[in-house]
Amino acid sequence: MSISEFYTSTILKVSVSFGFAGFDGDPGEITQAFGIPPDEVRRKGERRMLRGGREFDTPFSSWTIVSADDSKDVNGHLRGLLRRIEGKQSACKAEFGRASFGVTWKCNYLYSGSGPFYEADVIAGIASWQAELFQDIYQVDQEQNDPVGPEALRRIPKCWFAEPDAGATRKL
Repeated sequence: MSISEFYTSTILKVSVSFGFAGFDGDPGEITQAFGIPPDEVRRKGERRMLRGGREFDTPFSSWTIVSADDSKDVNGHLRGLLRRIEGKQSACKAEFGRASFGVTWKCNYLYSGSGPFYEADVIAGIASWQAELFQDIYQVDQEQNDPVGPEALRRIPKCWFAEPDAGATRKL
């Protein structure tokens, strides 16, 4: 089912990933078992840098592939990943942990009836992996982080989601 022009106009960015996280072993074992190179790997104990320059030790290993689709249709992203990993369920080992799909969905209109929706074949594909489905859903509709409403709540401004320019700083 195609998504409407209005619905599409409210979506800023969709990204989807598949992988394993929370295991202690070497992510290279997953690469070898699946025969697919990961887009991102983290190794337990590895030093990492967060936004803002803070360093930390990675608490567990992870192995991830990411959809390369530019579409705003989350189902297209998921179908693409499901095709990449098709028939690989038997390569899963208990030490990899549970497989998961992650959806990041950013829009400027998040009200009743909006948000990502999943078609039956996509749900069946995720279920065929006995995988978790995690969602990060953001409403991004302000240029700056000005207080909103009588409670003076603050929303994440659009600049937070833009690719940082060299030397640019984020003000929250």
